[in-house]
Formats: sequence, C-alpha cells, structure tokens
Amino acid sequence: MLWYLANKPKCSYVVLTKTLARRVGRTGKDCVMAHGVIHRALDGYRFQLSGDLDLTLPFTSVTRYAVDGRIYELTSGDRQAASAWAEDLGIRHFDDEFSVQGGTLRTTRVTHYDQRVGLEDHLLAVMWQGRKYSLFVPMYSAKAADAVRLFQLLRVTEHQDGITVASRNPKRAGIAEPADVAKEIPGIGLLEITALTKTTARRLPAWSGAQVHSGELFRDTLDDDTTYFLLATSSAMVTVLPHESRQAAAVANRIGGLRVETVA
Repeated sequence: MLWYLANKPKCSYVVLTKTLARRVGRTGKDCVMAHGVIHRALDGYRFQLSGDLDLTLPFTSVTRYAVDGRIYELTSGDRQAASAWAEDLGIRHFDDEFSVQGGTLRTTRVTHYDQRVGLEDHLLAVMWQGRKYSLFVPMYSAKAADAVRLFQLLRVTEHQDGITVASRNPKRAGIAEPADVAKEIPGIGLLEITALTKTTARRLPAWSGAQVHSGELFRDTLDDDTTYFLLATSSAMVTVLPHESRQAAAVANRIGGLRVETVA
C-alpha cells in the first residue's frame, strides 16, 4: 500500500520514481494507445492491465529476499532499467563483470549521499542484464564475491513478460515479502500492483469503498495530505498515487475504467 510504498528505502522507490519519470519524458506525447498488457512480477504473478488508457510505458517489479540472514531488495525492469538506476547513482563504470545465468552480472562500490537525511550510504551496486530484462540489487557491507554467491542461491528466469526469481536453496534463501509491479499510466499516476492473497488482504481498509466496474475503490491521504487511491479487484490490489492531487476526482473516474487481474 502507499503508506508502505512511501517508506521504502531510497534505492527502491525514490530512484525508481525518478527513473520512471525520465522514461515518461523520453516517450513523449505521441505514444500508441494499448488496450491490454501483461506484466510479470518477480514472484511469478502475472498481471493483465486493460482499459482505454495509455498502457505503453515500461514497468518494474520489486521484492525482498532473505538470504543467509540478510534482507536484499531486488528490482527488475526492462534491459535499460538497471542502467538507469546505475546512472542515478552516478556510476560511470563497473569494477567486476561475470557471466551468470544467461546474462551479465556487474558490480561496483558506490558512495551514495541521501540529501533527505544528510547521510552517506556505502554500497555495492549489483546489476544483472539478460536479453530483454534486467535486475538490480543494492548490497551493503558486501564485495563482488557476495554478489556472485547471491546469484548462486537465487534462480533468475527470463520470460517474454518479465523476470522471476526463486530460491535454489530454501534453507538459505526465501522470499521475505510479496512482489509488486510498479507502472506509470499517463492521466492516472504511479501504480503499485500486488496479487490479492490472504497476506496482502490484511492491508485493505476497514471501511467500504466505492463500487466501480473493476472492483472496489478506496480513497485516503498520506501524512502530508497527498491523496491516493486503492483499487481492490477480484485478484489484485492496485495503489495509485495521482500525478496531481488537485485532479483526484478526474483520476478516480479514470481508475474506474482500469481493469487489473492476475492471469495464469
């Protein structure tokens, strides 16, 4: 949900949002309308989005894995997503490169300054690039050998509609939280999509929402009074952060025409 999304570490949500914004700028206004797309989350769930909306922009997926007692955040996207992340971190070259699981694994050490809190982060930037998609992971207090070991414990599989990650050794590695898909839709805003399960259903508001064509729509505000929406369909939860809070009513009407469901 948005209160959870907004508090994610800078390397996931904030950098991801900057990357998405830049990609939107590159796409321009002459984009082709798409009435249906399918995106695959890192945990394997596939989401079908449809409606009379511009669904052509790229997506990313984020999840966290617990590996040997540590939590690692993994983000996937198209092949350029990892390069954009590295660019946002100021990376100009990588120190190490390995051939891993049908792709290229690159690592380098980075000192990243967080202006919001005035602190420096010392991390190992890790990115894997396959044929169509990529994956990136910030690792703290780590070296290149740790990144190689991480990819030995996790199986990365590239599909036509995204990447999946699975544990190769359940005793040492396992998913720590459900994966989500992040996607920007012009005229609506930034979406975070998660499968509706017994675990994620606990995040649903206690009150009733408005009935729309695709499900139940809730409206709430963040601590800074920013408006956000939550759309609950029969198989998915979609959190929406509008581009402009002042256009919340118009955005709510557009969300009502968006259909999001999990597919096999």
